[in-house]
Amino acid sequence: MNSPAHRQAVQEAARAAFRGHKRRICKTKPIYPQSVEREFQRLTDAYMKLLKAELQKHLPEIRAAAQAEVGQRHDGINDLIAFIQQLFVEIREALEQSVAAFGLRRKVERMAHMLRKLSIKEWKRAVHAVLGIDIFEDYYMGEFYRESIARWVEANVGLISTIPQSALGEMENIVLDGFRNGKPTSSIMKEIQKTYSISKAHARLIARDQISKLNGELSRQQQLDAGVKEYIWSDSRDGRVRDSHRSLNGKRFSWNEPPIVDIKRGRRCHPGQDFQCRCVPLPVFDIDTLDLPISMDQKGDDKS
Repeated sequence: MNSPAHRQAVQEAARAAFRGHKRRICKTKPIYPQSVEREFQRLTDAYMKLLKAELQKHLPEIRAAAQAEVGQRHDGINDLIAFIQQLFVEIREALEQSVAAFGLRRKVERMAHMLRKLSIKEWKRAVHAVLGIDIFEDYYMGEFYRESIARWVEANVGLISTIPQSALGEMENIVLDGFRNGKPTSSIMKEIQKTYSISKAHARLIARDQISKLNGELSRQQQLDAGVKEYIWSDSRDGRVRDSHRSLNGKRFSWNEPPIVDIKRGRRCHPGQDFQCRCVPLPVFDIDTLDLPISMDQKGDDKS
């Protein structure tokens, strides 16, 4: 790679597949990594269960405090608030220990490497189907993705790690506010459960969104490295596709100029970059710029 001689050899190996044309559009759509997305959501569910476990240990104390008669007296309410604040300090400290033992970074790194392997597999399949040549998978396993994956892991650890503690802070405010305003115990408990459910759902949304973003970034790197300058936008063809993305389906775009996905705000994105976007870029191979990691003895198959 990055060698004129190598690039020329790649172009000769793939020339028959172009059938005299300058460009060849890939019609082999990569499989979206639903399996990795589900695995990542299972990871966030397990992470949020750490908070649930600590809450279940201490909810009886919170419930008992809420039902205590001392909470009805002015002097007693101050003691009760102090008790609850100390209780949440203990929950927070216990949660920090559980989080440290969970090994979030290591597990997020595993998600990234799962996606990397699937992305390479799909890229190899597309190249072979369109150009009739086989690429070296090892080329993409080293430095090629290292920086992107490191950034992605760092960002996701930051996004996910703050959710349980943030939710716990909201729960403490719910309890204290409930005591100060004389809310029924059942109401306080329902608000705590609602906050947990919302936080768990938020963590799952992060998992879904971040898998699509990394998948889109890996596809972009693969194509640019192969000399691909343009792609065809391909949506997921289901009810979850937003209208602005459906309108881009089948259209050609340059990697140097992402299309507008939000007309009102003028926001531009490539496939996978928008929030929870499952669209993918189908590469437009150009014989004059094509460069791929292949062995020099490949001749290329005659693909239609």
